[in-house]
Amino acid sequence: MAGSVDVSVDTDTQAYMRTLAFLERDALPEAAAETLNRTADAVTNQQIRNVRRDLIVRTPFTLRSMTSPRSRPYRALNKARGKNIDRMFSRAGTYSPYLWLQEDDRTVRGIDGPVPIPTLDARVGKSNRRPIRKTFRLQASDTLDGSLGPKTFAGAPRGGGRRRGVYLRSNRNKRLTMIRNLEHQSVRIRGSKFHSKAVRRYGTQQYVAAQHRRAVLRRVQRRPR
Repeated sequence: MAGSVDVSVDTDTQAYMRTLAFLERDALPEAAAETLNRTADAVTNQQIRNVRRDLIVRTPFTLRSMTSPRSRPYRALNKARGKNIDRMFSRAGTYSPYLWLQEDDRTVRGIDGPVPIPTLDARVGKSNRRPIRKTFRLQASDTLDGSLGPKTFAGAPRGGGRRRGVYLRSNRNKRLTMIRNLEHQSVRIRGSKFHSKAVRRYGTQQYVAAQHRRAVLRRVQRRPR
């Protein structure tokens, strides 16, 4: 006759079910939202650093265009909310058309003529990293001859084989300083990749997975008993 063995397993079923319910209802959606938001924030902070390092920041709007005060405590443009994981999203980027123009390589062509390329003499501090002096900035509707002030003219000065450009007269018209070069019909501008570099650094599967593990672990540790 076969014998019988009694096996007793002491399991806190109610606590286990509470933990599962907590994870499904609160912890997992919260962890998903935190993961998306922390990732978008990391990308946002890095792209701000990239812009400060690689581009000329003329106005505070340039940096503000990459953040949203409505996304607090995060800085990214949009943050994930709610409990529906399928509808969650966060967004890093910018709403500045100017910045998106700086992202990729592009060719700038002159409108009805050459591209008015600013020279070092047109910039504050005479460095390509410095902004153009306010006096020498051109608006889209400006004409090259006279728009930069009554002491400027567009063309090639007589004698000396000088290049075609926009010149500033000074020292009683005895001195000419080129402030815009007019020799090229198009200019190739190298993109800064301010956004894609940030995404490559912080938008990786490894970074997102690490953020998610931390977010879930924090919530599991404070689960109801």
